[in-house]
Amino acid sequence: MSPLDVVVLGPDGHSRNNLEETIRRLGHSAVGLDPATVAGLPPTHGDVLMLDLRGEDRSWSDLTTELLDDERPLVIVADQARRMVQTLAGRPAGTLLLTGGEDDSGFRVAFTLCSALCASSRPATPPRRSPGWSLPGALRAATAL
Repeated sequence: MSPLDVVVLGPDGHSRNNLEETIRRLGHSAVGLDPATVAGLPPTHGDVLMLDLRGEDRSWSDLTTELLDDERPLVIVADQARRMVQTLAGRPAGTLLLTGGEDDSGFRVAFTLCSALCASSRPATPPRRSPGWSLPGALRAATAL
């Protein structure tokens, strides 16, 4: 399994920092992000999103639509039942739920499944370039407007 880039969504503090440390200890990279301090999800960074719902009473409803539409696997870490977990359960990109006393073995299984989900969403072979010429990037962007 290749190392994953994980974006950890949750309030800045001890819980999120522990998640980031666990992810790094297991050989993956982690970047923490407090959704309350930014507008929207990072569109290009990360193979996997991890949402830390433990001990938080804040509403995440402003991110629900973005999380539903995001094409990256989502790992939810929760300590109690929440409506948002049920809402996100049917995401096409896949949703995993870690509950209770998290340990390394649970995270390893989650990351193995996420790696498989990431691999299945990538094309098996790189797309072929069509023969002929192509517009330079700046022109291509301008013509798309």
